[in-house]
Amino acid sequence: IDAVDWSSKAWDASVLEDNLPPTVKFMGVDDERYVLDEWRPKQMEKFDIIVFNFGINERKAKVYAKTMLVEDGRLFAPVNTQSDYWLKQTFKVYDHQGNILSAVNDVGAWSVQFQPDVTQDTCQGIWCAEYNGFQKRKNR
Repeated sequence: IDAVDWSSKAWDASVLEDNLPPTVKFMGVDDERYVLDEWRPKQMEKFDIIVFNFGINERKAKVYAKTMLVEDGRLFAPVNTQSDYWLKQTFKVYDHQGNILSAVNDVGAWSVQFQPDVTQDTCQGIWCAEYNGFQKRKNR
């Protein structure tokens, strides 16, 4: 299990690493750095499951599903209802071909809203780079 988050604050505050199985590791990088600097160069195995815990655009969800999932794998993500619209997401499940298997817009009277993808230039709100110190990966 690879746990990936650009900020280690939640991990540091909530996880006792001595209690983790040796197969679980945390990497303090954003998803794009993980893919471009770790997963691709090291030719790591594809995943059975990928879970995003922040809002992403549909394009990113499909690209990750198609490139990073095993044949019967699943990707779970809160996906923006419109591209670059960070105020409402639909929770979707994708297969390895990028097909949507399930989608949930609202839960009861509650809309689905997650913090936005900090790697995107269109990111809005207090979670974004201008407020939280995130530094976008420089192209090499």
